Amino acid sequence: MCRPPNERERAAARERLFCPTLVRTVLRWLEKLGVPRCDRGDVAGQVWVSAWESWPRFDPTRGTPERWLNGITVHVASRYHERAQRRREELVDWIEAVDPAPDAADAMESDSIRTGIIDAVNDLDPDLRSILVAHDLNGVSMAQMAEDVGLPISTLYKRRAKAIEALREVLRSRYASELSMRRGGRLR
Repeated sequence: MCRPPNERERAAARERLFCPTLVRTVLRWLEKLGVPRCDRGDVAGQVWVSAWESWPRFDPTRGTPERWLNGITVHVASRYHERAQRRREELVDWIEAVDPAPDAADAMESDSIRTGIIDAVNDLDPDLRSILVAHDLNGVSMAQMAEDVGLPISTLYKRRAKAIEALREVLRSRYASELSMRRGGRLR
């Protein structure tokens, strides 16, 4: 037959139980019990609430406070896993599908950009423009163009690189002049 616990044993057990080192121990136990890191703090809180609520029923003559707390931890972790298996909620929000059709502002901006690039291509030297249009817009292979024109393919690649750089320069200068016009209009 067990002897009834005296108040000194309960007080000593309470001092051992509710100390900061056991908080880390409970977190380690939960890790070993497979509770994910993101939920470990919440589950540890449930362990401590359960321990506090059942403290009046703790009997130090039946075992150490650490073993008693470990039993509570195992029980709370098993309840966590049980609820997780029966969870019916979606863990991620629904993602709104983006409407593939552009709105009026996007269509106008796209048309403006397209028109600006076509104008910039038209400003290029005719030799450079013809290579860029044939290869990049019409999809003619460089080998086919070299055969048609009678030039080495490396020469056509060099001309295409020059055409791309010239196009970039035209676009840069247009953007700079457009930006200065906008700034000038704002200052007035």
